[in-house]
Amino acid sequence: MKTIVIDAGHGGYDYGAVNGARYEKNDNLTIARLVAAELRRQGQHVIMTRDTDEYVPLLERSAISNRNNADMFVSLHRNAFTDPAANGMENYVQVNSPQSTRDYAQNVVDEINAAGGFADRGVKINNFSVLRNTRAPAMLLELGFISNAADNQAFDRNANAYASAITKGILKSLGETYNPNGGSGGGSDERRATATAIQRGLNNTYNAGLTVDGIYGPRTRTALVRALQIELNETGNAGLTVDGIFGQRTKSAIPALRRGARSNLVYILQALLFFKGYNLSVDGVYGPATEGIVREFQRDRGLTADGVAGANTFEALFK
Repeated sequence: MKTIVIDAGHGGYDYGAVNGARYEKNDNLTIARLVAAELRRQGQHVIMTRDTDEYVPLLERSAISNRNNADMFVSLHRNAFTDPAANGMENYVQVNSPQSTRDYAQNVVDEINAAGGFADRGVKINNFSVLRNTRAPAMLLELGFISNAADNQAFDRNANAYASAITKGILKSLGETYNPNGGSGGGSDERRATATAIQRGLNNTYNAGLTVDGIYGPRTRTALVRALQIELNETGNAGLTVDGIFGQRTKSAIPALRRGARSNLVYILQALLFFKGYNLSVDGVYGPATEGIVREFQRDRGLTADGVAGANTFEALFK
């Protein structure tokens, strides 16, 4: 299993390129989420520099990769130009990158070409901050021009295919095998079984009404927030409105969970960690393995890595 950092370019008040009501930051996050999900389906450890609409400084994006000794860093963007006829896909590497990094970038380009829809503008060099300051092999992919109508149509129509293509290129570069059915050596089948078991548990215990599909989407996230609110009301008399919204009142009611705890709150914590791509047993028991995973997640997110899951850890898990 490799550690891969997926960077959705721009975010928050930094819109990136704009075409009418279409903002680059949103397209970047869309494809980043799809790539992260596909990599996790392949059994890889994925860290996203952002998975919400938030601004993350450029140096922090590289620092996330460097702190976690990532095997690869992939920054995802859309291009733009004043001439709306400009079109195509291109992949950038740092000016002084070794040939191996250029080969990795070419692998991703080749897979996207196989998926079709974009003109090939090739592998190029630049001195972008996220390339310059990241220790891992790094690339910055411009997935078509947001200023070009045909490129936008291709992006919208083929987003899932492009996510698979990017994943294939990454795995090929890292010496990993892409499995169309997910996982390496059956690992993804086990993860899907765990994911569906969590969803069934949310349905049975909290009447979540989820489709049991093993996919961590908005409805599953909302169900986990509701489950957390129910547990905080029952065990801590928090008096929360069970609305599935992780706000300040919910955050403030969260107790510190640590090794030795056994509860449904621990189960919810483990489910959140699992859906973020970490491998652990979701059993409601806060043992040494869970403590270690909490520390790993805290390091990934720049939190104090004390292995104690409190309000800030839960807030980061729900982002």
